[in-house]
Amino acid sequence: MPEAVPSIFREAAERRDSDVIPVLDLGPFLAGEPDALAPLAEQVRRALEEIGFFFVANHGVPQSLVDRVFAENARFHALPEPRKRALLVNDRGIGYMPAGLQQPKYSDDEPDRKPDLGEAIFFGREQRRDRGPDPLYQGGNQWPEGLPGFRETALAYFDAIERLCLQLLPVYAVSLGLREDFFDAAFLDTEPMGTLRLSHYPATACEAEQFNASPHIDGDFITVLAQSEVPGLELRTAEGHWIQAPALPGTFLVNAGEILRLWSNGRFKATFHRVLNRSGRERYAIPFFYSPSPDTLIECVDTCCDAEHPPQYRPVTVREYTEWFSQKVFVHLKHKPGRSPYYEDDRPDSAV
Repeated sequence: MPEAVPSIFREAAERRDSDVIPVLDLGPFLAGEPDALAPLAEQVRRALEEIGFFFVANHGVPQSLVDRVFAENARFHALPEPRKRALLVNDRGIGYMPAGLQQPKYSDDEPDRKPDLGEAIFFGREQRRDRGPDPLYQGGNQWPEGLPGFRETALAYFDAIERLCLQLLPVYAVSLGLREDFFDAAFLDTEPMGTLRLSHYPATACEAEQFNASPHIDGDFITVLAQSEVPGLELRTAEGHWIQAPALPGTFLVNAGEILRLWSNGRFKATFHRVLNRSGRERYAIPFFYSPSPDTLIECVDTCCDAEHPPQYRPVTVREYTEWFSQKVFVHLKHKPGRSPYYEDDRPDSAV
């Protein structure tokens, strides 16, 4: 009998009621309404335990700013290839990544597939002080010349989404049964890691065993994705079905990354997702990835472990995990000399 099609290559199924990604209204909480935190935290808890994704509405980020970032994204990727390659991605993961450099593979038993069909440019936080060697995705942004307003728009969006992420910290803390200020030390009292990625997925159809973005999990704490007019993001449910995330105007799609999964002892899901642009149109995406400061130690929080649920993973710093994770995803970082003791075959999140 012919071998079954690997799950990563299966077509996305039609959405079912049990697969609906919840839409959470941030308006009352962001407006400071009394008693708004607890019910919102409960909604976040359920979403991250069940599917790992949720939409947020009334998030406070102006749609005009979102629209400008999408326009600047398209303007950049319309540049001639030599101008984009002048900003070629460096060993910190900052700059222009042409097609072929993203190929996630987390273990040797995953099926082979062709390099992803897509391009992107990455920006980290603008360097604020001389702090020695920068971690991945931080410091030394490469900005294109001859695109007036591009840098200013990207930085304004970076700041707006970071502000939203910081506003959500007490919600995440309460959703795990922790103090509202639990995450402050990892974010507010230091310099967290933020990465803005401006992606372009061409109208060209992917070949067999190829994706615009291969099935992957995010290696951060929280990812915030503005809604593109062209759908293409698909996520894998707990039952192993692929479903397409709807494009809901005016919302952000939020998901948990690996760092939050480790912190919660696996309670919150870091869900596999992928991009397949089947629309016949150019697709653009502007995901923002957010993590604690590089030296933050991630270890199971007290509310997520007990005698029946001991810690599943050994402690790991954000820097160590980010460097290991990036080697597994990006071709240009696979041979980067590492400061992490977890660079080789040993996963940094291996069982204790």
